[in-house]
Amino acid sequence: MSDPTQIQKAQPPTVVNPEIAEIEKLPPEMKTMVSLMAGFFRSTTGPDPETAKMMAQTEMHEESCKLEAYGKSIDLRSQQSRLDHEFRRTKLNHDTSKSFVIMAVCVAFMVCGLYLLVAQNNTTVGTPLLVGGFALLGGKVSLGKDKD
Repeated sequence: MSDPTQIQKAQPPTVVNPEIAEIEKLPPEMKTMVSLMAGFFRSTTGPDPETAKMMAQTEMHEESCKLEAYGKSIDLRSQQSRLDHEFRRTKLNHDTSKSFVIMAVCVAFMVCGLYLLVAQNNTTVGTPLLVGGFALLGGKVSLGKDKD
């Protein structure tokens, strides 16, 4: 048996590959040519596994950032839509109030004009009030609308 104080180095097992054995039999110039051609036309393409893993992680990070940005874009659109809705509702309420005020003024002019014409028999003031009330009521659509 061997001495336990002596440390023996373990040698890796040799794998005999028939192609490598054939290449070793070639002359040195041909070995160089074959190794060059083998490097040029190697059968495995693409990056090594570690680089491929890093590329995949980079792509995953890029896609997750795109997804996060898309989610924020949707939230922003939703918030903008909500603000637009509030603005339209406020504008509609304001336009409705303005229309009611214009209509009330028109009706008041017509009532005053009719009262002055019928009860007081005052045609000089009653007729213009009645005509003005009808004219304002007819023109209320153009008065109530904005130009935009």
